[in-house]
Amino acid sequence: MVTGPPYSMPFNKNIIKEKELSIHIFKDGFSFCTHSTRLFFDVKSNPIKKDNAFKKLLEDNSLLDFQKVSCIYFNRPATFVPQSLYHSSKTENYLKHNVDHNSSLKITGDDSLNKEIKILYEIQEDKQKALKHYFRNISFSHYTKVLYDYLSKGVKGDAGTVFYLHMQNQQFEVMIFDGEQLSFYNSYPCKNEDDFLYFVLAIAEERALDSTGFSIVFLGKYDRYNSYYKALENYKEKLEYIDGIDSALFNLEQHPAPFFINIFD
Repeated sequence: MVTGPPYSMPFNKNIIKEKELSIHIFKDGFSFCTHSTRLFFDVKSNPIKKDNAFKKLLEDNSLLDFQKVSCIYFNRPATFVPQSLYHSSKTENYLKHNVDHNSSLKITGDDSLNKEIKILYEIQEDKQKALKHYFRNISFSHYTKVLYDYLSKGVKGDAGTVFYLHMQNQQFEVMIFDGEQLSFYNSYPCKNEDDFLYFVLAIAEERALDSTGFSIVFLGKYDRYNSYYKALENYKEKLEYIDGIDSALFNLEQHPAPFFINIFD
């Protein structure tokens, strides 16, 4: 059974406005999202470099005349560290708890808006420098920061335990809030419905929750994930969905993380 949220949740996306450009970096490609268009490019055929080919791609698609530009990284996982425990001298150790550190990549970090979480992840410096060359006003963040900030601004103290699920192609994220506090975050590979159910139910079992002891809220609702929603309904009858977009307005098929297709951060 599909329902809306049983409690008031003032979740609000920062929607892309005119003259704003949101760039999304994935393992196999990258997208440019504006208020009216969505473009996706394969990274093997169109590497992000400070060269004539990448400059021509930007010029041919009228991507160089934006007042605000943000870049959101999806291509590497992140580690969450409570700010109360964070020390800059231990950055690599924190990251290694959840991520196989690649020494050729630079470790960087974002601070959550509420200053409670440090989000650590790796970047390719040459790609970031190329983007800074073409977009002088660009800002950078990790997609998990965007998710956490979005949720932490809207959660309610009397909501109980809520699993927030963010679906991507080949993986999904779980953020669990107990009231207003984040109590769990992780990302899981997901090739099919069996993988998805295994991880979701394992998390619930580990936390000793039966099917009535928590709520499940999906971020958006998209046709490509219908089989995952239906599989979970066999265990959890009532599912909730927030802040989706009308798929008729945009071609979502090429974007690996459709919830982000209209977000500016």
